[in-house]
Formats: sequence, structure tokens, C-alpha cells
Amino acid sequence: MIDEKQKVRFLDACTEQLIALYTASKNGKKVDAEKYRVQGFMHAGELLGIITNEQGKALIADLHVQVFGETIDERATRKRKLDALKESDPDAYIEIPAIERR
Repeated sequence: MIDEKQKVRFLDACTEQLIALYTASKNGKKVDAEKYRVQGFMHAGELLGIITNEQGKALIADLHVQVFGETIDERATRKRKLDALKESDPDAYIEIPAIERR
């Protein structure tokens, strides 16, 4: 059986991995492999009864806001709008400072 100390260690490991993943993504790095690794790690925690799916989703959402300053949905919407602008009006897209397009 998993005790409380082990549960905290697992959640700390999830937190570290997610922050590293989000920070790398924010810095423009390709993170697909790391994303799948973290997903698998968290899924294993669910199967072992260390965390629930809801706890995992809440951790992901909270850390996303912490690193990116916006929710997952807000970031996805902003990126979709930028992609659409890039396609429809490349000059307007380029006029947006690169730091704001991230």
C-alpha cells in the first residue's frame, strides 16, 4: 500500500516533470516525447491508486497557468487565432512582436 509520504513524492515528481515540460514548450522546444513520458508516468500513478484522474487533470491545469499565465483552452484559442492570421494576412502576423506570438 502507498503511504502518504510516497504519495507526496509522486506528486512532487509529477510537478517537476510538468514544469520542465511546460517550460521547454514555452521556450519553443519540441516536447512530444516528454509529453508522452509524463502522461505515462501519471497514468501509472492512477493505476497504482496514488492519484485520481481528476487530481492529475487539476495538477496539469494549475501548472499550465503557473508556467504560461493562461489556461490550456485560452492558450489553444490564442494559438489558433494566430495560425489563422498567419494564413490570412501574413503581414499583420509579422507585425505582432515575436514575443507576443509565443
